[in-house]
Amino acid sequence: MKRIFPVISLITLLLVVGTVGFSAITGRGPIECLYLSVITLMTVGYREPEPIGEAGMVFVIVYLLCGASTFMYLITSIGRWIVSDQVRHALEQRRMQQNINKMSEHLIVCGCGQMGEIICRQLANQKCEFVVIENSIERIQEVCVPEGWTYLHGDATDDGMLERAGLLRAGGLAAVLSSDADNLYVVLTASMDNQPLTIVARAAEESAARKLKQAGARHVINPYRAGAIRIARLMLHSGFENLMEIVDGHHADLELAELPVDDGGPLAGLVVSQSPLPERELMVIAIRHADGSRQMPVGGGDLMSQGDSILVVGKQAAIHEFVAESKTP
Repeated sequence: MKRIFPVISLITLLLVVGTVGFSAITGRGPIECLYLSVITLMTVGYREPEPIGEAGMVFVIVYLLCGASTFMYLITSIGRWIVSDQVRHALEQRRMQQNINKMSEHLIVCGCGQMGEIICRQLANQKCEFVVIENSIERIQEVCVPEGWTYLHGDATDDGMLERAGLLRAGGLAAVLSSDADNLYVVLTASMDNQPLTIVARAAEESAARKLKQAGARHVINPYRAGAIRIARLMLHSGFENLMEIVDGHHADLELAELPVDDGGPLAGLVVSQSPLPERELMVIAIRHADGSRQMPVGGGDLMSQGDSILVVGKQAAIHEFVAESKTP
C-alpha cells in the first residue's frame, strides 16, 4: 500500500486538474467535467460537442500525455514490485535452505498454528535449532519472520518438503498440523525415512491417537484432553500449579527433562548417589526401565541400567551442560 499510494495520489491530482481545466475551457458543470477528465485520462476517447479552441486542444494533448505517462509508470511499477518480491522470496528461501543444510540433530515443527507457535517459542527460549514448515505465507510473515526463525514455506505432507527440512539429520519432529489425517501422513513418512527419530504428534480424536502411535509417533498429545486434566487437577490440588510451572517451562531456573541411560555413558551401571547427578544438583524423580516399567519414588541406592531413561529436575543450565557432555565422545 505504501508503494502504490504515490501513484494513486498522482491520478487523483490529474483528475482534479482535468476537472478544473475542462470547467474553465467548456464552462460545463463539475460532474460533466469530471466525466470528461476520466474518459480522457483513460484514453477511451474525447470528442468535444463544440469547438474548444487552440488553448483547449493544447490542454487536452498535455493532459493525455500526463495520463498515459502516469499509467505507464503504474504498470511498470506493479511489474517491478511483483518481480522484486519473487526474487526476494527466492533469495530468502535459498538462504533458509543453506542454513538448514548445515543443521544436524535439529528439530522440525510441522505447522505454525497456535500450538506450533508455542512450541517454537519454547524451543527458541531453550536455544534449540529448529525448522518450521508452514503452508500459509501470511502466518510466516506474521510469526516466523519477526522472530527470526528458520522456516520453509510449503506443505509438510509433501515428502520433498520433509527432506528439505533435513529429516534424515533431525533429532526430533513435532506434527502439529490442524488435521489428524495430515499429522498421520507426516508421522508415517518421517518414521519410515528416519526410524530413530523422536516424533511427537497432536491428535484431536482418540482414534487418531492410536493410529499415530502405530505409525511411529513416540508421544501423542490431545491438547483438549491434556488441558482438561490439568484444569481438574488444579481444581482439586491448587498447589499442583507450582510443579506445572516447572513442567511447562514457566519457571526461570528449573526444568524437567528425560535423560537416556546409554551404554558407555556417564550413568549406565551406577546407582543414583554415585552418579554425577547429585553434584550437579539434578534430582532424579523417576526411572523408566527398558522393559517399560516405571519406578517412583527413586532412592540414592537405585541402579540406572543401560536402556533406562530417567526423569530429572534441576537448573536449566546444569541439565543442558550435562546433556552436552554426555554427547561428547
